[in-house]
Amino acid sequence: TTTTSDTANGSCANNNNTANPNPNKTTTPHEPEGTSLVLPPCNAFLRRCLYETIEDEYPGLVLERASSDPSAGPARNQIRATRLSPAEKSRRERRLRRENWDRMLLHDVGFAVVFRAMSDACNGRVFSAEQTRRFLDGLSPELSMPAKAQDGEGRKIPLVIHNGLHDLMFLLTHCHNARLPESFEDTKKVIRGYFPVVYDTKILGTEYSDAIIKSGNSALGDLFDTTCNTSDANSDVPSLKAPLIVNQDGRSQGQAHEAAWDAYMTGCVFNALCNRILESKNRFSADLTLDDLLHESADGMLREWIGLNKIYMHVSLYTIDLESSGPAPGMHDPLSSGLSVDTTFRVSGITTSVSTRDILQALTTGNESEEEAIRELRYEIIWVDDTSFFVGTRMTDCVSEDDADATGLVASHVRSKLHAGLGGDVEILPLGEYFKKKHEDVTETMMSTTSETGGIVDSLVSVAMSPLKILGRAFSYGKRSSEDDGIIDSAKKPRKSR
Repeated sequence: TTTTSDTANGSCANNNNTANPNPNKTTTPHEPEGTSLVLPPCNAFLRRCLYETIEDEYPGLVLERASSDPSAGPARNQIRATRLSPAEKSRRERRLRRENWDRMLLHDVGFAVVFRAMSDACNGRVFSAEQTRRFLDGLSPELSMPAKAQDGEGRKIPLVIHNGLHDLMFLLTHCHNARLPESFEDTKKVIRGYFPVVYDTKILGTEYSDAIIKSGNSALGDLFDTTCNTSDANSDVPSLKAPLIVNQDGRSQGQAHEAAWDAYMTGCVFNALCNRILESKNRFSADLTLDDLLHESADGMLREWIGLNKIYMHVSLYTIDLESSGPAPGMHDPLSSGLSVDTTFRVSGITTSVSTRDILQALTTGNESEEEAIRELRYEIIWVDDTSFFVGTRMTDCVSEDDADATGLVASHVRSKLHAGLGGDVEILPLGEYFKKKHEDVTETMMSTTSETGGIVDSLVSVAMSPLKILGRAFSYGKRSSEDDGIIDSAKKPRKSR
């Protein structure tokens, strides 16, 4: 930071080399803000006269209080006059804008208000400069206003995330209630109440895009490089001409896991992937723009084309569907794209020495001579505990999930390979059969202990909640988990110890 010295007597100094004890100044020796002169202390009347006279005689000078620090003493009654070059003036304006913005967020607003503003925009409420000022001045409790009746429902701004389920949970626990609802379905309702239109670029890339995108890495940085930052003229993926942004120093871009840069990449990837999907769809129907798709299309089309309100869940066989609901909590979310209850299995009874590599080796050894449907299979392993796991099989796009013959072939292949590779004593159950059996066991246990647990009402509540507990195990709240941004699909995952 920089300022002048010997201010009581009035002196002139160049800000390039003079240290400044004033904590309110944010300039550095590398970014000087001109040459300044600090005038001697004087009373309020004389300061006003000096401001008016100097501004009239020397309009190119910048006048400000020498210090706004309450403990600065006489410096609070002094004026600093600064002469700036055009470059220095530009730097100063950027600094002041940044400081004013930070001051507003930290002291006048707070993040809860930012959260509220985001939710209002997502719910189609209308903002105006007048209403915002009334709110900040304490004259109105409302940050925004409902859309006018003659205009119909306001335009709902979508919330775009990348693998953002945990981020949404974090927002709820900090801006809604420190405790999330006990029910999984109730939690989804709370999310939808705040953000009724959500798109997840992780889901958009892995479930709704073309084969080129699906076959690549779905981490945010990789999707951005593939769709927005590809300089290879021979690339199979046309690159979106994304606007360039840089850090405030004007010299460097951001990097992954910085909030602003991640937000920028997420928006660019969403735009690029949606336009790729539209390009393929428009070959067979009327030309749609992205704006038309987002704001003029029916929800059914949005769910079918770009996964409206579907969210990726890390290390899980499921896609979270914010619109699903039912009497059995948590049981109405779909399996991830390409997975089927008939070709996803719960395997138990293995020895503790078995690793992910062993399982994948058992499933893939000798497949070169099998039919194409088997050769092209992809496997996803989700560990439950040391001796059990789920294995999902993802078929290629050329094989329909409704093809009963292909489904039967895959199921038979998985069973025979796992029994041969892991031993004939392991238990292998299709996912649907496993859930049905587990639910029947829990129901029988609850009903048999009715008198001990407080009566039939308590037992029915326990039975109703049991699918959520089952689902938790399917979501792999166990000890082995993936190390990267997605579900395990390689043989490199080591076995984790307790």
